Amino acid sequence: MKLPDLIATGWLEIRSHKMRSFLSVFAIAIGIATFFYTLSILSQRYRDIDRTAEVSGKGRLDTTVERPLSMDQYNQLLRMLPPQASLSFQTDEMFTSATYKGQILTGFFLQGLLPTWQDSAFVYQVEGRFFNWQDIKNKHRVALIVVYPREKEPRHISSVDSGPAGSVQLQDFIKHINLLNQSITISDQSFTVVGILRAPPVEKDFRAPEDQESMQKIFIPYTTWYDIAPRWWDSFSTRVRIVTGSEDKAARATSVLHSFLRQQFGPDFLPGIRLFRHQLDIYRQGAWHNLKAMIFIGLIAMIAGGIGIMNITMVVIFSRTREIGIRRALGASRLDILLQFLTEAMLLGLCGAAGGMVLGYLAVLHMANNTSQLTFSWWVVAASVLLALGTSFLFALYPAYEASKLRPVEALKYE
Repeated sequence: MKLPDLIATGWLEIRSHKMRSFLSVFAIAIGIATFFYTLSILSQRYRDIDRTAEVSGKGRLDTTVERPLSMDQYNQLLRMLPPQASLSFQTDEMFTSATYKGQILTGFFLQGLLPTWQDSAFVYQVEGRFFNWQDIKNKHRVALIVVYPREKEPRHISSVDSGPAGSVQLQDFIKHINLLNQSITISDQSFTVVGILRAPPVEKDFRAPEDQESMQKIFIPYTTWYDIAPRWWDSFSTRVRIVTGSEDKAARATSVLHSFLRQQFGPDFLPGIRLFRHQLDIYRQGAWHNLKAMIFIGLIAMIAGGIGIMNITMVVIFSRTREIGIRRALGASRLDILLQFLTEAMLLGLCGAAGGMVLGYLAVLHMANNTSQLTFSWWVVAASVLLALGTSFLFALYPAYEASKLRPVEALKYE
């Protein structure tokens, strides 16, 4: 028989036994739905991790030094790094307050940055300007304020302290007042807000968790921060970030940074240098680990569906033994009989795949944490269809093979 005839015959048999066919299709659909959901979420997480890698910069490494580092040390380390490498220092976070036109603003941390902070994990839309090297050299009293968009489910930004009576949380204040080019007072010194850093919505923020803010912040130039810091600033730490531009250069930069810090603080100094690509590997492993249980459940459902198809195929063969004998007597080959029952089984699998993908799609829409950036890959659809067809084929192969072995004379005797 030709393929169209095999499909027509198989579809007619499926429609003739609706309940029996539905049960097999349902079991396959549950398995495919589980696999479709799992693979879709896993694929999306991997894409998010790839976006995180792109935003964070190639060949990135981080460390925290439990001591302040000067600009002379910055320039010395920069000369030792591979060409085109970006080096950034960040100060500790200092809880303080500010004053704007007599209004006390609290609930934020003050942190010092260098202009090179923009070279990694920088996702903000800048209104105004960012720091430049003149700000660093001259210790300008300028500031940047991070502003978060209004969202249905606002991100969790910890509030630190309610402050004195009459004070206002900075996070709430800047929702109504744009402080760009305005003067605010911090530590009894006047600062001009030269830039507003507008953060993206949560669903479009692909930075690594450790790069995202957990507290409201005001940034000032790195050198200015130490200029106004308390006298005990020697106890502050410095966050060092290097972006080399390629993973090959990251190993060399790690060695350079390790040697530099030992030169500065003694041979016993043990810096904890973190390669960002290792952190990405941890994210990928975590995504896979969290979804393994779902894959196992889907596998059980697929096996149950396959067993159902095998049982149905055996029942169909038993009820159509005489028909098989007649077809064999009229010249049908063993291959024709084999293909006939395999086609019927694979049609059941195809129906299960279609139903399973619909169920899986609905599950993704209702159960995924973030659907606004969710995309579906064609390889997930193809894998789901192939899995359903493969399961149907394998579990129907044995009974179909047994049917093809029936001798015409014996089959025709069957009542």
